[in-house]
Amino acid sequence: MIYIIFPILALVHLGVLFLGSDIFLLRLISKIVPILYLIALSVGEGKWTTRAGIWLGIGLVFSLGGDTILAFPDKYFVFGLGSFLIAQVAYSVSFSWGNPVHFLRLIPYVIFGTSYFYWLLPGIAPALTIPVAVYVSAICVMGWRSAAREVSARDRLLGILGAISFIISDSIIALGQFTPNKLPFHGVWVMSTYYLAQFLIYLSQEEEE
Repeated sequence: MIYIIFPILALVHLGVLFLGSDIFLLRLISKIVPILYLIALSVGEGKWTTRAGIWLGIGLVFSLGGDTILAFPDKYFVFGLGSFLIAQVAYSVSFSWGNPVHFLRLIPYVIFGTSYFYWLLPGIAPALTIPVAVYVSAICVMGWRSAAREVSARDRLLGILGAISFIISDSIIALGQFTPNKLPFHGVWVMSTYYLAQFLIYLSQEEEE
């Protein structure tokens, strides 16, 4: 059912964004319902009974927190960033549990993260420089840990694609936040890649015990 219900829930919010609704509660509720569904599903499927599943659940809960906080004015941006930072750490731990290190697989993420951060740097307020650097590091580590898993080819591919989708989503947010190059339908791009990321990360752990 996840293959039907989650896309429908995600499309509802994307439709709200595309139509430009200014009803705050509609935007907020439609935004968080897809992640609430994944949390409920993780409990129903017993994912919280495994260590990797517990950390996946923690990542979902803090993602929900970040979604909620970022629905409010920009002055709360750093708190939303903090909530998503914890989510990224949780996903990294979930991906890492019982898996090898594979330092070489970190290299592409270091190259991307360093390059993107220095490109954004002129537009980042001094007070946010360290928080943004820490967050970029965390999401690149999450990407690396998804690539370092020794699991089935299906789960590894889904995890990598999910992590990359998360990196793309956060990169689009940073593009709009710290540069003048905001994409048309910015919110639709952010949330579509974000929902895809959460969906793929969740599916990547369906077969794990």
